[in-house]
Amino acid sequence: MFRAEPQTVRLDEDALDALDRRLTIARAKLAPGVKRDTRGRTARADDANLTRIHTDIIKTQQKGVRIAPQTQSRPLIPLFKVAKTDLPPEIQVDHDLMSYDFYCVEVIFGTALPSSQFPLKGELRLVLDDDVPDNARRTRPIKLFPGRRDLTLFRADVEAAVVLDGAMDLTVPVAGPSPLPFATVNADARLKAGLVMGPLSFAIRKAEVEVTGEGAQDILWRYNFQSEITGAHDFKSILILKIDQEAQHVEMNAAIDIVPCKRSWLVFKDVLPKISHQIVLPVELAG
Repeated sequence: MFRAEPQTVRLDEDALDALDRRLTIARAKLAPGVKRDTRGRTARADDANLTRIHTDIIKTQQKGVRIAPQTQSRPLIPLFKVAKTDLPPEIQVDHDLMSYDFYCVEVIFGTALPSSQFPLKGELRLVLDDDVPDNARRTRPIKLFPGRRDLTLFRADVEAAVVLDGAMDLTVPVAGPSPLPFATVNADARLKAGLVMGPLSFAIRKAEVEVTGEGAQDILWRYNFQSEITGAHDFKSILILKIDQEAQHVEMNAAIDIVPCKRSWLVFKDVLPKISHQIVLPVELAG
């Protein structure tokens, strides 16, 4: 497992000045629509509240967000052997005759938001790179979680389980329309029958999710969150990578963007800034 040192990510002075200007413009547009009483007292109170929110946003952005990236890689061919599970025929052929290996890689960005804040939006982007000279044999994902077929799972807030089955598929056990909680799957031995790996814990949050780049070297997950779960959050993705056996070095150029928010800030949600962090994460190769 690779763990990077946690970093506090914040806006620079130019970005803070630009945010201050956007908030001032937004506040001016909101103020005329405030309902007034005959003496104007309601207007003054609401204007003062908008000013307090403006100040709170700026001060919070100056403090920044603490982000801790990490990644973990597991070679899958040995794992299938230990699990005494036959490889899918196409994977066996790619391994034996085409000289590819397969790895399960978990990528996690832990964000330590204050207890009053929640992520309004989030993006996680991974660009794969390696030292393989033949472009046709460059490292690429054959499975992703979340993938396009998993988007309907993001209708509830649950600590769910993700498993790798004998077909080399990343799947989520479900009960009806919703994912089963992680603890339930972990305790039920019957659900582990035929599984190669897992369950892996995955915090599913109610969100609109967009996934692009399946089967490519440039992968993007975009989240528009529908819930207001405050405090620490993990942005996690799982990939099954197909890697040339000649590769000596594989890495992921990773970037995360999040938009922290408070309920009181929603009046300015269209101008809230994103906090961005970039890092190169290694894929640990066996042998």
